[in-house]
Amino acid sequence: MNRKYNKIKLRYGENPNQDAYLIKNSKKSVFDYQISGKKISYNNLIDIDSGLRCLQEFKEPTSIIIKHTNPCGVASAKKIETAFVKSYQSDPKSAFGGIIFLNKRVDLLLAKKIFKNFFEMIVAPNFDRDAVRLLSQKKSLILIKTPSIKKQMIEYKSTLFGELYQTKDLTPINKKFLHLKSNLKTSPSMMEDLIFSLKVVKHLKSNAVVLSRNNQTIGLGSGQTNRVDALNFAIKNKNLYFKNKKFVCASDGFFPFTDSIDILNKNGCRVIAQPSGSINDNKIISFSIKNKISLYFVKNRLFKH
Repeated sequence: MNRKYNKIKLRYGENPNQDAYLIKNSKKSVFDYQISGKKISYNNLIDIDSGLRCLQEFKEPTSIIIKHTNPCGVASAKKIETAFVKSYQSDPKSAFGGIIFLNKRVDLLLAKKIFKNFFEMIVAPNFDRDAVRLLSQKKSLILIKTPSIKKQMIEYKSTLFGELYQTKDLTPINKKFLHLKSNLKTSPSMMEDLIFSLKVVKHLKSNAVVLSRNNQTIGLGSGQTNRVDALNFAIKNKNLYFKNKKFVCASDGFFPFTDSIDILNKNGCRVIAQPSGSINDNKIISFSIKNKISLYFVKNRLFKH
């Protein structure tokens, strides 16, 4: 690859005092898929990468709103319009100025729903002409048709010590990913929510916790330095917008003590998924059995650093 001819200068980096550029890895770059709006930035590119990685987990109509590389609202439904509304209602405050990722085309009906609020960007497989005509009235709003993406088997990051490589986690998240550890099996609908939650928690910065119901996130905790704070942050959002609603919880790492499980129990959570590996795993299992909680251990840990 000739880096000279594949180098695209960006407006600036993460902050205005930093220079930045993209070295594209194919003939087309993400800029070739832009329909309208202001110039795509360095931060936009990182958010697009994060959003598309998460969206790849879902086949059903799904809407993801990304803020600073983390999902702040995710929902799946039979119709993409419903999925978008539910993803926005997951956390309207955090959704302000976010980036919308959709796995179905945007028609005029959906465009009208989106138009009511402020977003930075919309990424979707396609846009109807009427939808583009309406959305492009917001001159800064970036519209992007989903770029073609090469299948990746290896991931890497730049560090002070060189480029760090790892194999990509391609393990399917489905029923086989979970193993019941308490003696109370959950319902099919709750199991569906648990799988949905695990697909989301995989793409949140650790420590990460996802609370959801009816294929909609209702509380997200991410990037906290301890799991209790991540959980409490998620619970706070849940109680603000979805008080007295039944929900499930997925954690990207194990709960090391029963304190987190106790918080979930007191807030009405009856289904939990987490990896094993703590010296207190048996205490977590015993607590779940005693309090009639369906506890599932997952096949792999889902850390994202």
